[in-house]
Amino acid sequence: MFDKSWNKKVIAGLVVSGSMLALSSLPAWADGETAGSYYDAGVQQMKEKNYADAIQSFDMSIGMAATDPRAFMRRGQCFFEEKKYQLAEADFTAAIQYDPNNAAGYLSRGITRAKLNNHPQAIEDFQKAITLDAKLSDAYRGLGDSYMATGKSDVALTNYNQALKHDPKNVNALIGRGDIMKVLGKNEDALKDYSYAIELAPDYNVGYIHRGTAFSGISRPEDAVKDYDKALQYDPDNADLKKSRGREYYKLKNAKQALEDFDSALKLDPTNSDLFYHKAKALMQLGSNGLAMQALEDAIRIDPNQANYYMARAFLWHKEGKSILAREDIKRAQFFNPSLPKDIRFEDDPKNPDRWMEETFLTDSNGSGGPGDQDTSENLKNTESLGGSD
Repeated sequence: MFDKSWNKKVIAGLVVSGSMLALSSLPAWADGETAGSYYDAGVQQMKEKNYADAIQSFDMSIGMAATDPRAFMRRGQCFFEEKKYQLAEADFTAAIQYDPNNAAGYLSRGITRAKLNNHPQAIEDFQKAITLDAKLSDAYRGLGDSYMATGKSDVALTNYNQALKHDPKNVNALIGRGDIMKVLGKNEDALKDYSYAIELAPDYNVGYIHRGTAFSGISRPEDAVKDYDKALQYDPDNADLKKSRGREYYKLKNAKQALEDFDSALKLDPTNSDLFYHKAKALMQLGSNGLAMQALEDAIRIDPNQANYYMARAFLWHKEGKSILAREDIKRAQFFNPSLPKDIRFEDDPKNPDRWMEETFLTDSNGSGGPGDQDTSENLKNTESLGGSD
């Protein structure tokens, strides 16, 4: 019915990105075969990114040739593109059943299982793919991703290096290795990997996202904004990206642009409490404390369990001279984050009258504080008094 020699071709040409499975080149069916005509139609529809119709075409093809691994592989790729990962996994499993020596089948299923956070089985699939094709760069890259996701960064780094040994232009392996370099504090090495990935794939927004995050982490907000700008050109409706860029604008004291990003992100993700929190900070930077209070109320309504929301609101109460309300919010913050200093007050700093505008973090005078996401936009010290009056 069909030619099974396809799996002996260069199936390693199945390039797997962080967000999609790209098409590999497979031979067409013999002319005149009805199942083959549906298969060919599905392949064309995939090229046009018409995945819903492609799935129907592969449905017809599989219905007429139920043991053809090619149709299962293709339909699995379509399901993957539509983020229907369980269905994709089932199709890749069927493809493996009918062609157990197909490295691409194990590679694709491994990537799908990683998307489902099933990293132990994903690792098994990547390892099996490597036994079938020891030079399959993306299988090593998949191992790197799964080992990194499970906290084994040293093993991940070894596999990223193996991936790049077999394919020095493996974009996602470069990004993965860059992530590890960033964690290790080797920022220049990380930026080098990200930049090379961007050079190789200038239309792939993931590289800009990761490099932007790296720039943010080393206090280069101008460069971070540029990378987020570029990433948003390819993914303009990404609320997380808008939030990230907004935070960089905030660091640059461009609260107006930050507020635009947060408001735009909220249109896409209206129940994201963290967006309301950062919107409040931007409004505070603009001096719009009443609107900032409203935004914090929204953040707390959506997620009442975040210490930093209460600390930000406590600061606004403090500015209004309402020390009792400020004190109660501080107690709530301490309840949700026991690592906060036991006794807290907001400290006036005549050298920095606009101190609440700074991107600062909770600090404990005993030295137990540190950077993180516990940002209150204010300095704290251990003392019994909050100051002010109700």
